[in-house]
Amino acid sequence: MIQKLAFAAGAALVASPLQAQAPPPPKLLVVISVDQLSGGLFDEYRPQFTGGLARIASGALFRNGSRTGPQGRTLGPLLKAHWAGSRYAVVSGEHNLDPIAGQNPDQHWFWAGTSFATDVPGARVPLVVSKANSAVAAALARPRPPLEASPSCQSRPGKGQLARAAGDSAGLAASPELDGDTLALAAGLVDEMQLGRRAGPDLVAIDLAATGNVERAHGAASEEMCLQLTELDREIGDFLSLLDGRGIDYAVALEGIGQGRVPIAFWRPGFTGASTDTPADLADIVQTLARLVELPPPEGLEGHCLGGTPAFCSQR
Repeated sequence: MIQKLAFAAGAALVASPLQAQAPPPPKLLVVISVDQLSGGLFDEYRPQFTGGLARIASGALFRNGSRTGPQGRTLGPLLKAHWAGSRYAVVSGEHNLDPIAGQNPDQHWFWAGTSFATDVPGARVPLVVSKANSAVAAALARPRPPLEASPSCQSRPGKGQLARAAGDSAGLAASPELDGDTLALAAGLVDEMQLGRRAGPDLVAIDLAATGNVERAHGAASEEMCLQLTELDREIGDFLSLLDGRGIDYAVALEGIGQGRVPIAFWRPGFTGASTDTPADLADIVQTLARLVELPPPEGLEGHCLGGTPAFCSQR
């Protein structure tokens, strides 16, 4: 069975119309990047989303996003330069640093083939990392049975329904297991590092690699991709429910990674927006989140606060 996140039940979200008075800045910024989540793939599956991706897509969704423009300055160092107590963590399904979060995070953990490892010299190893790696090792030691496919997934070409043999780490990486483990570790770091509970804002960047791995192993039109995106929607929903249950005031930016058009979305509890074909880029995500937390605009910061996100970009 897929390893499930043990999350506390979150408070129910009730969307309300945007108020003239913008809410206070959030205490935690969550940046979720999904490898090879193209605009076309997101549009195709969006009607089927009922979990975390559905919640995020109900905010401001820019369907014509890209990562081709200048990256400019990154968010994590900007937060720490303005709020000395701010902290940020990066958890990734592959060995990279999120270009939005930036260099020198307080914690950076990435999937190293069979466990999560770090490249931050001298950083204290959180207790949750050992627990997460032990849980991964236990799951990897067992075979994974086929996932139950919905009728819409069964109509697509594929075989095996993402079953894997014991010890098959490549099979784990090309399945929802990797994203679930990545989100579980990120959730543990939010708790152990007490992110979102200080005077200044904190940041957690989560890079989810399984969608790209599934596409390379099985193809974007496969039954396996359908299973992957269905589980990704659920796993992100579980993660957001954890934040709800902790009472953390947070906001989310979602970006697809890949060639061509990708989705970029902004959402926070209580915020509803709209879909737009207005172009958006990586530097705009940094600007929009910086404005949201009322970070004084640093000189030379590229991009702009994206229109269509009035609760994010309004002047206070």
